[in-house]
Amino acid sequence: MAELPDFEEFDGDYLRRLKQADPETQRHFSEYFGFLLQVKLANGVRSQQMLLEVRQETLLRVLEALREDRIDQPGGLGGFVCSTANNVLWEYRRAESRSRREHGEEESEPIDERMETEQELISQERKRLVGRVLSELSRKDREVLRLVLLEERDKAEVCRKLRVTPDYLRVVLHRARERFRERLNRRRPKAADR
Repeated sequence: MAELPDFEEFDGDYLRRLKQADPETQRHFSEYFGFLLQVKLANGVRSQQMLLEVRQETLLRVLEALREDRIDQPGGLGGFVCSTANNVLWEYRRAESRSRREHGEEESEPIDERMETEQELISQERKRLVGRVLSELSRKDREVLRLVLLEERDKAEVCRKLRVTPDYLRVVLHRARERFRERLNRRRPKAADR
């Protein structure tokens, strides 16, 4: 499994560099959110090909939205990526379903069971690893990560629930992500160990 790229604070400068097509910032964006989308989409797609297509389309749409100034709050970048991924996945599933109906197919094309089994094993391993890492974190860190990243709750709602200001939520979330990443990277086997 690839290593999660280092977190970079998603501030106004980061968004500006993305809009200006800074190669290093775009590389970081693609690696960071590509990894998170891989994890998020692993159970929601039928094939590795669809996962790659949905991930790529999501990243392209987010970059396009940035260039069109449709994202102006740096703290909302992660949520925007997640909601865009949900929309793209829904569109792909809908198009796949429509295509099957138009061709009179009741069942979709046969699934490569080897790939399905491999993806399922990888996904199960990833879930166990994430679960172990989360269990090592404090209750507060687990709660903020669950609310913001897994449940994609509105930031204002999270602030009320955790009784913090929006500015302090960014700090809490950043620290929780850092602690999660540190523990995750310590637990993962290095590429050379495989």
